[in-house]
Amino acid sequence: MSGRINASVGRFRKDRLRIFDPLCADAIVSAHPKAARLLDAWNTWRGDRTIPERADVDPADIPDLLPNLVLLDVERTDYRFRLVGEQISKRYASRLKGKCIGDVMSGSALDETLYEHRRCAEDRLAVLISQGRDLISTEDARAYIRLILPLGSSGPRARHIIGVMDFYW
Repeated sequence: MSGRINASVGRFRKDRLRIFDPLCADAIVSAHPKAARLLDAWNTWRGDRTIPERADVDPADIPDLLPNLVLLDVERTDYRFRLVGEQISKRYASRLKGKCIGDVMSGSALDETLYEHRRCAEDRLAVLISQGRDLISTEDARAYIRLILPLGSSGPRARHIIGVMDFYW
């Protein structure tokens, strides 16, 4: 990946996306309890550093979030699922662990998702995606919020992404 972030191609629903500095995010995520909980844990793991390392993540700090948690490895042009909580697996009816986002998505949903993850990893920013019933596309017919946060950065970009998803039923 280059340092430049390309805009998503296809139909990009910008109204569902919030990109922000995770150090200044309390008001943005406060309406979403699971996202707020992950952000609190992320800040604890971070300490006085810009972002926490992958080794700082302690599942014992967030046992209530584990079913809704995702951990991804940042690869050159894609993101590989390392850990996928059972609520996410159940909701998507697919075994995602070990696959890349590009393996399981296509079209504008893939373009949007890769763009969101690039912003998180390359800019080391938090990304909150709200896909309400009014924003559902035919490619991703699930209503949810997803917060993704960067992890592990000794270089210009994060090496991992941690996220939480909360589904609206």
